[in-house]
Amino acid sequence: MNNRRISKKDIENDLIQIFEKYPKSLEKAISISFNLILDCFVAMFGEKKTIKVLEEAKKSIRNGKHTQKQRQTRKTTKRSQK
Repeated sequence: MNNRRISKKDIENDLIQIFEKYPKSLEKAISISFNLILDCFVAMFGEKKTIKVLEEAKKSIRNGKHTQKQRQTRKTTKRSQK
């Protein structure tokens, strides 16, 4: 194992590779992964904190942060040169 910092992108890429390995059972692979992650949360943080995390996740979904609808890209303004 190397000593470089782990990034969100690294984890995402590894997880996507797992899902790509089982294209005919994608829903089951995601379900198994989710359950495994829940087990890890409970083992690391306990049931009460895991429940709090899940409550926050529910709020995040309700607030539209995780939606099936396509999002509009954010418009950026050009910065003037100094």
